Amino acid sequence: MQRKWWVSALMTMAATGALAALAPSTLDADPPARVGRLNYMTGAVSFRPAGSDQWDAAVPNRPLTTGDRVWTDNDSRAEVHVGSTVIRINSQTELDFTALDDNTLQLRLAQGSMNIRVRNLDDGQVLEIDAPNGAISIGQPGEYRVDVGPDGTATVVSVWSGNAAVTSAGSSFSVNARQQATINGTDSPTYDLTDAAAPDAWDEWCVTRDQREDNAVSARYVSREMPGYEDLDQYGQWRYADGYGEVWVPANQPAGWAPYHTGRWVWVDPWGWSWVDDAPWGYAPYHYGRWAYVGGGWAWIPGQIAPHPVYAPALVVFVGGRPGPGPGEVAVAVGAGAAVAWFALGPQEVYRPSYAYSPTYIRQVNVTNVTNVTNITVVNNNTTVEYRNREAPGAIAATSGTVFGSARPVQSAPVAVTHEMQTTAVVGTAPPIAPTRASLGVENANAEAKAPPSAIENRPVVAKVAPPPAPIPFAAKQQELAANGGRPLDATQEAAIRQRSPGLASTTTAMIKPASLAPVGGGLTPARAGLAAATPVGNAAGQGFVPRTVAAEHPGVQQPTTPIAPRVAQPPATANRVNNGANNGTTTNTNTNTGTKSGTTSGTAGSTNTSDAGGTHPATAVPHPPDRVTPAAGTRVPSGGADNAATVSKPPVAGTTSGAPMGGAEPGVKSTTTAPSGAAAGTAASGAVTVPAGGPGSGGPPKTATGNGKGGTKHPAKHPPAKPKPEDPPKPDKDK
Repeated sequence: MQRKWWVSALMTMAATGALAALAPSTLDADPPARVGRLNYMTGAVSFRPAGSDQWDAAVPNRPLTTGDRVWTDNDSRAEVHVGSTVIRINSQTELDFTALDDNTLQLRLAQGSMNIRVRNLDDGQVLEIDAPNGAISIGQPGEYRVDVGPDGTATVVSVWSGNAAVTSAGSSFSVNARQQATINGTDSPTYDLTDAAAPDAWDEWCVTRDQREDNAVSARYVSREMPGYEDLDQYGQWRYADGYGEVWVPANQPAGWAPYHTGRWVWVDPWGWSWVDDAPWGYAPYHYGRWAYVGGGWAWIPGQIAPHPVYAPALVVFVGGRPGPGPGEVAVAVGAGAAVAWFALGPQEVYRPSYAYSPTYIRQVNVTNVTNVTNITVVNNNTTVEYRNREAPGAIAATSGTVFGSARPVQSAPVAVTHEMQTTAVVGTAPPIAPTRASLGVENANAEAKAPPSAIENRPVVAKVAPPPAPIPFAAKQQELAANGGRPLDATQEAAIRQRSPGLASTTTAMIKPASLAPVGGGLTPARAGLAAATPVGNAAGQGFVPRTVAAEHPGVQQPTTPIAPRVAQPPATANRVNNGANNGTTTNTNTNTGTKSGTTSGTAGSTNTSDAGGTHPATAVPHPPDRVTPAAGTRVPSGGADNAATVSKPPVAGTTSGAPMGGAEPGVKSTTTAPSGAAAGTAASGAVTVPAGGPGSGGPPKTATGNGKGGTKHPAKHPPAKPKPEDPPKPDKDK
């Protein structure tokens, strides 16, 4: 889904004094279809949401979007997914999300070490990392590392695979696969280009985390662009359910468990009330797909595989009150002591947001789970919808309005479900609870939460692409939110606030400077003789930033004619996929998946993941499937980025079918699991490869190349280790 970014319009109007004429059509009413997910952390990791000036301890599964900031303290690490792109930061690192929407991922790295793996980069998408003395533009899928020194004067860019362009002081140069660039200085920087250094313990840890994702069986059933798919294998099973197809069932849930019962509601602009689940797997099943009560238990139905799944803040409906002022709205009578109740949407049920949206958006956020397009495009009277999950055992959750509005765990103050909650005809997509500072999830800040030193927090960086205006501080719009009935502000309301405070519309701040402008009497120069001069940057706007439409062309970066080969060949899926089962008389639509869907292939079966020591998200051991070998010490195995680019012809792994039903002994539900064959099966069963220790912080400061003109430091292996010969395909069971 491509949408025009509106910052250039704001820049033009701000420059001409025409901000007062800002029209609603200037702003994109639809929220981004993708967000980031904080999915792993170990040690002391802190978070500062957009619009707030307060840091607090980070919590897993927090949605991350434009303006959010993350800090890892000593001996700490964190991992974030944005679609299929994974970003990992080492200790003493601040990572800010300058811009995150459907077309742009712009990151601010003020200090520390970051490793980023890019699986896919669509035409027109921009991925940029802004450091104190250079802006790094990612040109194609691959693996990259960026290190910024403690004083911000040295930046090292390592490209393991892929291609990047570095822009600094008005010029740019390319960094190709297996090369390392070093930029020194800020006013009149110099650059050097050498072979990439040998990987260290931080790189090896990142490779191990990548292997875990490469082996994810769940990639057969959902797109890798859906954050959270990588956790489903470890915490549940994929099973076939009559009428629904392949569904995912969480493991080890207590009796009476139901979705959306353990977690908290936080306010995240521009979506408003958003669910943050406590479970380590609690992201994909709560922001995509639908839930159904099947076979005596709850199962998650992901829907059809979409190339770019559309994020939703919570796929639920709220119960109670009277009809609101518009179609699909509800005015729940909620006060400080009143109860708020909700339950999960079921298959074929339309999600209608409380925030502003276009007809295109409402189709895209629903189309993978609602096969009847008429049900999506026609606004039904909310009093006539029959929700199937409402009468399912334990489906409705309730808490007090005080707990709901203060971002506290809802299970800390449960409210008994009343007959009125179960029978009232009116439901809606959000209760009219006005957010407060506490709703951001950082008001009751942990006294032990670590914040970056002010010198790092306020350190300027340079950007090639024009950044968006700074997020509106929550305090500046709290009054409007209080009068908005629990709904986020729309484009017109936000524009009016920016009109009252013109500084909020400016893209030029003390934090972000244009990398495309050369300083007077200076510029980017080679650090040694024999190194080619950098190329002056053109197409810069009046403020020194390159327009986003130009940056999307990835100037100075060679585009691949074919996708990069996957790190390890993946076998095709062995199970058929049945999409969107029918209910209440709706015709069932089936779709067979043979291993390639929307340009992607599935992950390798037979993976078993255990826990990272001290980490919030488990995964410390990776088994040996028959098509993977452990990289030799000191070897960086390059991944191909677009590892889902083509179907690979390999023998399928054996599938086992169990008659065990979900949640009870009920026929009609089969468990679809995968197991390795031959020697690999014994490996997975009897032993696992332990993740290299390399404690947090082992990456150390950036390694500055000396530039001796002879290739610099030792580069990684030119090719990945040879793969062992594949095992023979499993023989069919004659009894079947």
